[in-house]
Amino acid sequence: MENIFDKNNYRFGVESFLVMYLNKYQFVLGSDLENYAKSNETFTNGYPCNIYFVLRRPKITIAPDSIRINGNKADFDLIIHHRNNGGIVPMSIILEKAESEVKFQTQYPYNLFTFSDKNGVLFGARPGTLIDSSLVQNNFDLPILDYEILYIGQAYGNDGKRTALDRLSSHETLQKIYIHSLSQNPDSDIWIMLTNFVQDSILISAGNDSIKVNEKDIKTEEEKAEHFFKNQGFSISEKQKINFTEAALIRYFQPKYNIEFKDNFPSSKHKSYSECYSLDIKALTVEVDTSENVRKIYTENSGRKQHHIKMFEFNSDADRISLMEIFE
Repeated sequence: MENIFDKNNYRFGVESFLVMYLNKYQFVLGSDLENYAKSNETFTNGYPCNIYFVLRRPKITIAPDSIRINGNKADFDLIIHHRNNGGIVPMSIILEKAESEVKFQTQYPYNLFTFSDKNGVLFGARPGTLIDSSLVQNNFDLPILDYEILYIGQAYGNDGKRTALDRLSSHETLQKIYIHSLSQNPDSDIWIMLTNFVQDSILISAGNDSIKVNEKDIKTEEEKAEHFFKNQGFSISEKQKINFTEAALIRYFQPKYNIEFKDNFPSSKHKSYSECYSLDIKALTVEVDTSENVRKIYTENSGRKQHHIKMFEFNSDADRISLMEIFE
């Protein structure tokens, strides 16, 4: 492999890039979003949810006629609804706190159930959430249960305080997806992945011995380095961070219901992330790591993964070091 530092005719010996990485995330069934917003403990003012993914996967319900209760042990089946690849997932749980006869409760459409005794509820769950838990054995490689990304959006109010939780339930595109799903994919559920992304700033220096920078450009390098160390990274407004993170995610995943940024990110013509160009940041990397979740997220463009990562260069001039050549 060619060493890009073998040639020393680059304009700059110092380049920089940003990493926007997934810091916090939460999967929420679309129908539970309003209730989740009231009890949210995942996101804070310091780490707000302001980018969200709209996802789709098969409905999961409990089979009411499969319930078998023996003392404090309950056996039952979960049903994966899919026109081609549906199936049954058997489950067994021990209700250790049961002190009397255990009773089972559910009602149509069988997407919520409880086990109770005389003292109250012992166990309750959404089948769609339960099927991803450690209680279900040997289902860690079921591609049918991965989450397909349909749309990526942001919720960032003019005052910088409005979050995805405040606006999602009435979002026009989300309502459109719900309607399409009901008519075209009635055996699927819509899920929301609420996220918080955090910035990391990286400055790379090839060293004076590797690249000889002319005096005119040395001043530009010094100004960039001064800004970097003074601000402990690059100082970029929160609004613009969300703008270019959303745009990069859309460009990478190419979700079905997104239009803008699918083919034109990055572009110096987009004022919504102009600060990256004014600071002469060379590249942006977006990283989405959901390895803590047993399922993968995907689009046809990205493939099914638990760890997605992609770099985009804001500037690809031939007289600049290509960070994509270094890292990809």
